[in-house]
Amino acid sequence: MSGFGGPEVLDLTEVAVPDVGPHEVLVEVEAVGVNRIDLATMRREGLAHGVQLGHVPGIDPAGTVVEVGDSVIDRRVGERVVVRPVIACGTCVWCTDGHDDSCDSLAYVGVHRPGGFAEFVAVPSDNAHPIPEALTFAEAAAFSHSFPVALQMLRERAQVGEGDTVLVTGAAGAVGVAAVQMAKHLGARVIAAAGSSVRAERCLGFGADLAIDYGSRPRFAEEVRDFAPTGISACIETTGAPHLWEQVVSTMGKRGQIVVCGAHVGGQVALDLFWLFRTRVSITGSAASTRAAFVNALATFSEQGMIAPVHCVVPLAEFHRAFDLLGNRDRVGKVVLGMVRTSA
Repeated sequence: MSGFGGPEVLDLTEVAVPDVGPHEVLVEVEAVGVNRIDLATMRREGLAHGVQLGHVPGIDPAGTVVEVGDSVIDRRVGERVVVRPVIACGTCVWCTDGHDDSCDSLAYVGVHRPGGFAEFVAVPSDNAHPIPEALTFAEAAAFSHSFPVALQMLRERAQVGEGDTVLVTGAAGAVGVAAVQMAKHLGARVIAAAGSSVRAERCLGFGADLAIDYGSRPRFAEEVRDFAPTGISACIETTGAPHLWEQVVSTMGKRGQIVVCGAHVGGQVALDLFWLFRTRVSITGSAASTRAAFVNALATFSEQGMIAPVHCVVPLAEFHRAFDLLGNRDRVGKVVLGMVRTSA
């Protein structure tokens, strides 16, 4: 990063290969996702308020271990790994209680330390997880910050189970696609709401029982109520869009759960407190995932043959085009940067 702002502050330049600490591994990066958190990092917003010039973004790289620290015993050179972005201290009360996503010293790869928009990245060995054999590097990068996040929202926050009805907004995005598949795995009926007909149609292929194009039908609450007359059990809200929020609250059943993980489309919504206490609906925020959720999501993903859709793989040198694709209204899944190496 040569400045602070949009993707224009990113430059392709030579930097030193990272040093490897005793509890770290060095990963030769093959693929890394392009995420909205990268945009926030460039603007020094949210978690990234302390980012300095020269920083390397990229939270979810996947690649091959090429060096291990002196104290590392659980990873080996040559192993294909995907990086869990969240680094926790392991000792605070949140970590010891199993809620390491709320660690007092929480840090992100690509935000608080150099990330995966590079040929090499050094990460704690605990954050490097073996990639299932059937998964490509691009698919592993698409998995990393989506399926664990979705599983935690559904299972821990919303406590979704057999027979529930789940509405997923932004259902064609990376977390949305993951939520559709994970909710079906947990036994729920799933309504997928996406911003175009192309996106909505693709959601049916991921297992959704009903797909809604809110780009052409912005007032879709009645359609949801026709499908679930008593209201939905849970909503996985990934957008933070005020016009969607109005529809979401109109679809909720009594004692339902709204779990929010996104705010990139506005983030400011109106809340009727009379409605809230009359319906007994709970609204919960969720960000990142615990280590346990990551491990469980990776196993479930592999065992169930789930799909981490990659919209396209863009060469690292074309990173500006990759960020342009984030705004593509027909995008389904993750935009991924891929490394293109030439033989010596």
